[in-house]
Amino acid sequence: MRARDLHVRLGLDWGNSKPGCVLWGCALPDGKVHIFDEYKFQRMTAKDVADAVKAKCKEWRLSKVPTGYCDPSLLPAKRGEPGEWIGLTLIRHGFPVERASNDRMNGWQRVHEALAMSPDGVPWLTIDPRCTYLIRTLPAMVQADDNAEDVDTTGDDHAADALRYLLMGGLRPGSARKSTPTRPGSWGAFKRQYGTGRAA
Repeated sequence: MRARDLHVRLGLDWGNSKPGCVLWGCALPDGKVHIFDEYKFQRMTAKDVADAVKAKCKEWRLSKVPTGYCDPSLLPAKRGEPGEWIGLTLIRHGFPVERASNDRMNGWQRVHEALAMSPDGVPWLTIDPRCTYLIRTLPAMVQADDNAEDVDTTGDDHAADALRYLLMGGLRPGSARKSTPTRPGSWGAFKRQYGTGRAA
């Protein structure tokens, strides 16, 4: 099994005064999405975040740093806009990022659908125990008082936002290649070949 068969992609929610978060996810051969690692950061430069992401990708023996999907505000809306945007700094230092849709209603709908049960009784989205920040904060998201389709943004929503960008941009349940045969233990096979990584 090769990493590219699993469609590894990243989700990024930027933070400086508040925490930021990067999630590593992959589409498994059975069509499920697995979040297998995370990196929480705060008060770091874009270069330092890019370096940390590259180091984690090396731990997982990925041949290259996968594309990260982020808030569109990190990148200029038009080519040639002046200034050093955070996303451009990340790209310059080896962490490729692309704009994900920031439509919150559609984004949270993607998260709800990913957390639903698949026909085999396992959720379409699973999260590795090493992802302690996402596991701790995702269940704590509560509905916004003024919008039933959104979450309360005063909470610690950074890992949840990274997940939303990842699902809106790069990974969706059922997005594995049709030519890849479905077989059990695909995540275990990935770990055996590419290593277990280290918790953040």
